[in-house]
Amino acid sequence: MIELAFLAIVGAFVGWLMRRKRQHRSTAPAAGEAVGLPCMLKWPAQGSRWKAGRLLIDGAGPLAWEAAWGRRTTVLPAGLRQTGLRPPTPREAMAVNPRSAIVECESPEGQVLIAVMPEELDAATKALATG
Repeated sequence: MIELAFLAIVGAFVGWLMRRKRQHRSTAPAAGEAVGLPCMLKWPAQGSRWKAGRLLIDGAGPLAWEAAWGRRTTVLPAGLRQTGLRPPTPREAMAVNPRSAIVECESPEGQVLIAVMPEELDAATKALATG
């Protein structure tokens, strides 16, 4: 019985931390703070596979993407604009989270696909609209 109570307390604490972090990510760009949205990127310049990382949103600078492994930062192409929004195909769902949304973007360098979770979708589309 004590174990269940302990697990409930730990679960509530983890849920509170996650909700707080998500709330900070949604309000930070409006306050001018830099924030990193967890996402997956598929861009021909980076290869043909989905790569995990974070979309770095800084109010002053251009949009950038930081790889989860190796912490390599890549500036996304200038003129990047959103052209569509769709759910992942069954084949893509094996590489990205099936609940995620795929934001289709166009740039002078070609198509860029960004997979974000529904909780982060609003912040990502706002960043693409202003960036």
